[in-house]
Amino acid sequence: MRTRSRLVPAATQVRGDFHAVLPTPFGTRILIGDVLGTGGSAHQTAAAALGNFRQLAPNEPNLPGLAERMHSVLAPMLTDDEFVTALLLTFREDYAEMVCCGNPPPLLLGEGRVSPIEALPAYPPLTLLDLGGHWCETTTVPLRQGDRLLLHTYGPMQVRDERGHAYPLAERAAALSADDPASTLENVQADLLDHVVDGLSLPMTLLLANLERPTTQPVTDKAAVHWTAQAND
Repeated sequence: MRTRSRLVPAATQVRGDFHAVLPTPFGTRILIGDVLGTGGSAHQTAAAALGNFRQLAPNEPNLPGLAERMHSVLAPMLTDDEFVTALLLTFREDYAEMVCCGNPPPLLLGEGRVSPIEALPAYPPLTLLDLGGHWCETTTVPLRQGDRLLLHTYGPMQVRDERGHAYPLAERAAALSADDPASTLENVQADLLDHVVDGLSLPMTLLLANLERPTTQPVTDKAAVHWTAQAND
């Protein structure tokens, strides 16, 4: 797992988006999310979410358990007008396990098109999971050689052009996808910034995870499978 990052800050808000890529005994795990609301401690809350994830992810075998343990630590820390969204993933050999807690779902890039993962349930934000006594379950998504997952925080969803139109992330990501993951992220980021009129209202993170198998190994050799993740943090 290799990562590369670049900052895309917003001028009007303390940075509250976060992400982490962590190898664990259960597979490579990724956390991406936002601290939203009117509270002024977004940076500190994001740091707490990352520290909590890095501590718990190597020891918790399933994602719902990880989400619940992160909830129990983070929820008491927040003010009433602040909450944390998160997307938790575990990448294995040819599939991904996901739990989406209030964060935008990832986009699947494959076979020349980009599509949302429709089977992924939307649960409340991570720090509001206990509302109504409902807890999350894992969704398993099969992946094929060459598939990519584009993860993102809320920033791209807030972008508007001069006519008030939202940025068509899925459509533009399909048009701007390149063989090199870093080039794909750079293309999408530049195109998105060209779309915006009044600047970004939220900081953003785009993260691209790519399923690869070395060409020197047969595709049936599961030991040859690895994930590459790149982010424009």
